[in-house]
Parts: sequence; C-alpha cells; structure tokens
Amino acid sequence: MSMNNFGTFKKIAMLSVLLVTILLEYPVFAFVHPGGLFKQSDLERMRYMVQAGVEPYATSFNELSSDSKASYNYVVRGDSSWTEVNRGGTHGSEYESDVLAAYMNALMWAITEDSRHAEKCIEIFNTWKNLTDVEGGGTESLNSGLFVWKMVEAAEIIKSTYSGWSASDIQAFSDMLVYPGYSNAAVPAYITDDNGSFYWRMYIGDPGRHGNQDMIAWRGMITMGVFLDNEIMYDRALNYFKGLSHRADDIPYQSGPPNNSASPITTTDYYDAYRLYSWDTSIPDYGYNGVLEYYFWENGQCQESSRDQAHTFFGLSIAAGIAEVAWNQGDGVYNSLDNRLLKGFEYTARYNTSYLQSYPDQSTPWEPTAASGEFIQRFDRTGRWYSKKINPYTEGNFTQLTRGDFPEKRPCFEQGVAHFQVRMGEDATWTERARDYAIAQSGYETTGWNQDHPGWGALCFRRPTWCAGDPVSGFSSGTPIFQMPVIPAVIEAENYDYFPVDGQTRTYADTTSGNSGAQYRANQSVDIEVCSESGYNVTDMADGEWLSYTLHVPITDTYTIGVRYAANGSNGRIQFAFDGSDVTSEVTLPDTGGFSNWVTYTISSNVALTKGVQNMRVTISGASNVYKLNRIIINDGPLCEEYLLSDLNKDCYVNLKDFSILASEWFIN
Repeated sequence: MSMNNFGTFKKIAMLSVLLVTILLEYPVFAFVHPGGLFKQSDLERMRYMVQAGVEPYATSFNELSSDSKASYNYVVRGDSSWTEVNRGGTHGSEYESDVLAAYMNALMWAITEDSRHAEKCIEIFNTWKNLTDVEGGGTESLNSGLFVWKMVEAAEIIKSTYSGWSASDIQAFSDMLVYPGYSNAAVPAYITDDNGSFYWRMYIGDPGRHGNQDMIAWRGMITMGVFLDNEIMYDRALNYFKGLSHRADDIPYQSGPPNNSASPITTTDYYDAYRLYSWDTSIPDYGYNGVLEYYFWENGQCQESSRDQAHTFFGLSIAAGIAEVAWNQGDGVYNSLDNRLLKGFEYTARYNTSYLQSYPDQSTPWEPTAASGEFIQRFDRTGRWYSKKINPYTEGNFTQLTRGDFPEKRPCFEQGVAHFQVRMGEDATWTERARDYAIAQSGYETTGWNQDHPGWGALCFRRPTWCAGDPVSGFSSGTPIFQMPVIPAVIEAENYDYFPVDGQTRTYADTTSGNSGAQYRANQSVDIEVCSESGYNVTDMADGEWLSYTLHVPITDTYTIGVRYAANGSNGRIQFAFDGSDVTSEVTLPDTGGFSNWVTYTISSNVALTKGVQNMRVTISGASNVYKLNRIIINDGPLCEEYLLSDLNKDCYVNLKDFSILASEWFIN
C-alpha cells in the first residue's frame, strides 16, 4: 500500500470511528452473524487450532473429515422435485442423511476454507428448498424441530461466511422454512395436515408431551429466528424457554392448565402416566415441559429422569443448544434459575457416570431416592406424567438398560464443560468426569445419535485455559464484532474479550464498580474514555486489575510485546501472561510527561509463545491510576515506537505479515 493510499485509508477509518460512536449511542437490535451455535470467532478458533495441530482439535477434525458425509464429494440423496418429508416415512432417510452432510460440510468449509464444501451445502439447501409439507404423524413438534435445527445451523454458517449462495436461492430456502408464509398475527387458515412447513409444525411447541418433544421445537426456532433476522421468532423461542409470556406482537403460547384423567392409564415402579383430554384457558402462556424451569427441577433432576436416560441426555443437549445460541446473541439464560442447567448436567452426569466408574468421593453408584430428598416425586407440567423413581431402563422396557449408555451415543458433555467450567468458573466435576469417561471409552465426541446432538465437541466447543470470553474487534450498532486477532497484531486495549453477562473475574477484574469514563462499553466496570489521540483508551487502572484477550499465535517463536500508553507518574507496572503462565515480569512503565503524551514502549523483546489460540492476560500493578492504556502491540520483530502517530514507515512493518488485520484492529473503533 502506498503512503498516499494509506493516508486516505486513515481518513476513511476515522470517519468509521465517528459512525461507530454514533451507533453505540443510539443502538438498535441486530443479530450476531454467524450466530447460531457458532460465532465467527468460534469458527476461527477451530480453524486456527487445526492449522496449528493443537490437540484435541486436530484429532477431532481428522475424525470429522474422515466421515463420508463431511466430504464435498458426498452424493446428495434428495431431489428438488420433492415437496414432502416425513421423519421415518416419505423421504425421511434421504433428508436425514443430507442434513448431516450439510452440517458437516459447513464445519469443513469454516475450518478448511475450501469452497467445495460450501458449494456442497448450497447444493443440499437447493435440493430441499421446495418443501411444502413437513409431517410428523402426531409428533410434528418433535420431528420438525429435530429435522430443521442442524439444517438451519449449517445455513447460518454458509449465509454468513460465504458469498456464493445467491440471494434468490437464500430467499427460496427462507420461504420454505415458513411455508406457506410467516405470520405473527394468526395461524394462516390454509395450514393443514398436508400443507405447512417447519415453522408451522413448531410454532406452538408440544404442550402435551415430554420436555424433549416440546423443547426441540424451540431449539429449531431460535436458530431459525437468527437466520431469518426475525426478532419476533427468536424471542418466541427464547421467551418460552425462559418461562416468559409471548410478545404482545406475536401469537400466544398454549394456555393451561391441562385437564387429565383422574386415574393413571399406566403404572410402573418409576412413573405413572395419565391421559390428557384438553387444556384449560384460565392461565395464558401456561408453559409446559419445554420450559427450562419445568424440564430441570430445582435439584437438577430432569422431568424425564423417571422415563429413561436416553431421552434425558437428548433433552440436556437440546437445552444446552438453546442456551448457546442465546449466549451468542447476548442472553445469559445458560446461568438462570440459580444455574439450573448446570444442576441438570451434574445430576444426569453423576447418576450415569458413577454407575460406570468409581471415584474417591463416589465409590458406589449414586442412587438418588425420594427418602434421601435427592429425587423429587412430582407431576410434570402436562399432568400426564408423575415421577416416582429414577429409571435406569428404557420407558416400557424394563430389561433394556439406558443408564450409563452415553459414550459415543450421547455427545453432550464437551459443551457443558466449556460453558460452566471454562466460561463461568463453576464446579462442573461430574460433567467433566462424564466427558472424560466417554473419551476414554470411545474417543472424542463424534456425531452421536443421528440428529440429536451437535457432536464433534472437542473441535467445536473445547475452550483453552482462561478463554472465558470471546475476542472482538469492535462493535456495530452495539452488537459485538467477533474476530480473532492473529499475531503480529495491534490490539485496542478497550477490545478486551466480550462476555454477555457480568465479565468481572472472567474477562476482566476491576476494583471499582461502573465505567468511570462512561464510554464505549458503558455497562461494564472497565473504565474507558475517549482517547486524546483518537478512539478510546482504558483509564483509572488500579493495582490488581487485569484484562483478558483471546488471540491466535500462528507460529511458535519469540515475539516482542509493547504497549501504547500515557503516564503521569513512574510507579505503575504491567505484566503479561499467555495460556495461564506469565511470559513477562512486572515491568515499570516510565512517566511520559502527562496523560496526553502517548508513547510506544517495549515491554519485552524476548517472549516465547507457542502456536495456537490462547488467552493473553494483562495485569496492572504498582501505583494506581498513573497510566492509561491505548493499545497492545505484539510483533515478531522490533517495535517502532512512533509509528502509530505518523504515516506508515515501510521499513518498520516488514515483519507484520498481515497488514489487513493490523489496519482493521487499529481503526475499527
């Protein structure tokens, strides 16, 4: 890039700063894209870890890529002339195969950047875009939700990251999802048993059955809402899961309570089953088994624990999927109701894993009972099911064991460990034990039981040490722009890792509440102000505070770390740690002659870093409030201390391998 062109670029970038500032002050709702199970930074984490050969990502990827459905040579089984699909019936097997192929090829595209995988996804989307009839044989919610969620997850990745899917084909696929047409006012009169696609088979959930059959509809719908940029649809799924009322501008949920037979129609040692006759209308938006609160009870027991363990595992995975999509869009339902979902993971993991292996604190299989207070005897929200005792067998077949039958078949624990243990710092002992036992018995998570689970958790969900948050390069209309810095890089100090709920002790530590500068990320406690040399800087930095950044080191090498700062005193110190270990000593930053005098200072020119995605923690110590931090510079050569204030000096940047990343990191804010 010539000096003149770079000067023009800087002017454009400064105008962008002004625009971003305006949008931050007047935010509007906007979805994160990609924003289903995976954000852009999640996909980048997978790609970079695979490129670096870091385990377990590399092995998990190799196993994914060896699956025939992950190949761009996969032969699509569907036909674009087909308009009907029925799980277990018409074209069901062809559809299931194609959905798995679309999902796996979407992951392969994101990791390899080989467009042939993206094109295979588009071929599959176009093959099924003419559906007008999705049938379920009385279990429409279950079958439709199960059939659509992976397809839309794949579509969200491709639409958001690949330019080759034409607008007309995207529109046709979108129209198919809501055929014969979306409405938030009333159910179209022309929706019939043989006319209606995914949305209209899922819009009311399943208020008459077990929680997995109700919740899977909202699982499909929440990603569909993201893909369609339909806030009402997204809120319809999330509000139901959270036990909230429907939006005033949307169709109501099923009312209640239910009316059931007075006597059970089935009685076993584990449960009593009743017949559902009708629903009362006295309580609007009653909320059934697909609501988080009613699926996992206050002790972590699942509504289906007395049914069998297979369905309990499935429901656990569905709930985690909804929570993950919501998290990626900025909602913390994952941690709601006193960590209800974590309790669900721990309860199910403990019951099943302790049956297979003993531990010092659990030498015999854990048997929760009503007498001990560890098993709740209760009617579910449909009134059709009364739980009496936890069931190790299959519903209706008390010789077929499902307890402990999760390695290879039920890959749901990587996601739980990643969120609760790494992100939240919670005790997820049994969830981790279940994951590790499954790995020891059958290897890293793969597809698992067909459509039920995301699978490939060691590749898709595993998070490195301290990587609680996600890297951002800025914000657009208040929505985070998820992007992974790649060394060499210049990182704006205010772009510490994003966390949709309170990031204190997770992505930062701040000794005072509130943002004293009231700028940029005003709802966090990190103190940020407008910087006198453009953009923003972190201010009021006190002893013991720290900031966390996720980034990628592409090559194991020795690097130089520096900072752009201004100081009104000489007793402030700074230290850097990578991947949980200190890589520099505490370095005292010299006085620069005032808070308006910015300089670039080398912290260390001999920092050994190992390749891979990892966390960088910047810790402040010494005298408080004596310096302000603007940028962090990491290079594989010497720093040029004045380069950020002058036009580009070519000789100074010969070692910066990716100028485009550098420029975007400088000026995005």
